[in-house]
Amino acid sequence: MKSIYKLLAVCTIVVSSYATNAQVTTSTRQNLFSRYSDKLPTAITELEKAFNAKPGTEVKLMFSDFSFTGIITSSLKRYDNLYSVVITSTSLNNTLFSISKRVNDDKTITYVGRIINEKYADGFELEKDSGGNYALNKIKTEDLLQDY
Repeated sequence: MKSIYKLLAVCTIVVSSYATNAQVTTSTRQNLFSRYSDKLPTAITELEKAFNAKPGTEVKLMFSDFSFTGIITSSLKRYDNLYSVVITSTSLNNTLFSISKRVNDDKTITYVGRIINEKYADGFELEKDSGGNYALNKIKTEDLLQDY
């Protein structure tokens, strides 16, 4: 009888450890931006190039040692104070740069955006620091995108 309990205990431990290991996810996607810095200073003049160009035209944006060249695939004025642009880069395997510009009530401008590609494990997110300077900060896209 005691041997049955020991066998049951061992089986329970084996099954629970297998279930625990099955919950761990590992990314099989490679990094696209591994050769670039984790933080790329970004000039507002470069961001404005995206909003000044028309859909279907090519735009080249320079961020420190990284340049993003692509075609503007979408340019929308959603509200009087919100503009959004999507740029697709064929040279980076159809990587998307989605950027929005919001004009605040006090007439200041805030930019938000991301450079992502669902086939790769990294990307960039546009953020503003406490000094009012913008930078593209490297992110792990698997924290943002869920596989279906």
